[in-house]
Amino acid sequence: MLGDGSGGRAERREPKGPRRSAILVTRDDRGRVLLVRQRGGPFKDAWLLPGGGLEDGESFEAALRREIAEETGLVVASCREIAAYDVRAPGFRGEPHLFSGEVHGLARQGHPNEPVEWVAVDPARAHPVLMRELLDAGMVTAAAEEVEARAAALGIRMDRIG
Repeated sequence: MLGDGSGGRAERREPKGPRRSAILVTRDDRGRVLLVRQRGGPFKDAWLLPGGGLEDGESFEAALRREIAEETGLVVASCREIAAYDVRAPGFRGEPHLFSGEVHGLARQGHPNEPVEWVAVDPARAHPVLMRELLDAGMVTAAAEEVEARAAALGIRMDRIG
């Protein structure tokens, strides 16, 4: 007996809470969407919207501006929040807040192994998380049920909370 009341069972700990983040959807003058290839986490190697986690005491908009500058070298000129989600994937829970906005500058790779590109998104090949966000931003047309089914096949659930 371990003396911890577990009777020798491994203790299962719930996560402290969802990882809170801010992400940006923006287009260039050719209609391409700014994407970053994820270097780690549950969506490793997927091309998704740029952004990242909040630091202590930081607002979603402040985090968005900082993360976009760090990841892409671009400056957010204007932005507005358009959605928030509760995202669950194996070993991950997140609360990303989606902003739409405009950026200035030249895109560049901000982190090693995390390329940044302006992409003409192919809905048939795009990651379902990206498709859900682009649907909510009004940037693509696709059957929401199909996008949800593609996400579920990867063990992802994405519920809109705002």
